[in-house]
Amino acid sequence: MRPMIVLLLALVCSPAAAQQTHDREPSIQVSGTATVSTKPDIATLVYWVTGEGKTPDAASTALATKQKAIVAGLTGLLGQETRLSSGEISVIETRSAECDGPGNYNNRPRLSEGACTVTGYIASLRGDGRTTAVTKAGTATGLAARLGARDARVQSFELASPADAQRRATTAAIADARARAEGLASGAGVKLGSLLSLNDQNAMNDITLTGASQRAEFAPPPPPPPAAPVEIAISPRPIETTARVFAQFAIAR
Repeated sequence: MRPMIVLLLALVCSPAAAQQTHDREPSIQVSGTATVSTKPDIATLVYWVTGEGKTPDAASTALATKQKAIVAGLTGLLGQETRLSSGEISVIETRSAECDGPGNYNNRPRLSEGACTVTGYIASLRGDGRTTAVTKAGTATGLAARLGARDARVQSFELASPADAQRRATTAAIADARARAEGLASGAGVKLGSLLSLNDQNAMNDITLTGASQRAEFAPPPPPPPAAPVEIAISPRPIETTARVFAQFAIAR
């Protein structure tokens, strides 16, 4: 009988048994949520530029000229800290509309003769910008269009430090959980004890920016255009950050 008694004592004193006993203690379990609003401090821009010419070099030269003017103009308006990048560059052939007649299914390859003779080339690229001059982002789109861009737009507004907003939201969510627990304890006629456990429910709050951007390096910008860019005032909505926690409080004895 002695070995069995020792074994039973070991089970009772084991951490697992102690945890089970702890779990059976009276407690209050609540969830807390909170949302904080933060004024965006980053604006992202996107635009497209094209250059046309009878030869690939002519189209590329036209494209490069426009792009340099746009970069110089945006840098002058938004500041040297603005990060500009470009990509998705293409140079394609152009043919007359007759080449796309009923006999050309699924854009099949065509010989460059007759109606399908190459008439010229179009070079194009996509440009992206990231700036802290949020209030000037609307003006920048108009300036980019004036300097040769097409379909210039403000793509999005972001936070430079989303983690700070998330921390504030999480702190507020914890306070909300405690307030809920205190309300339940008061209604039940008991006293709220210490915090037993806390679980962060925000598993997917990290924001990842895809695509590396770097400041464009060009020759010194030319003198600014004679006319000032048309000012387009913008007032972006605050960015809302939400947090949710699960908390367990002991009931004080």
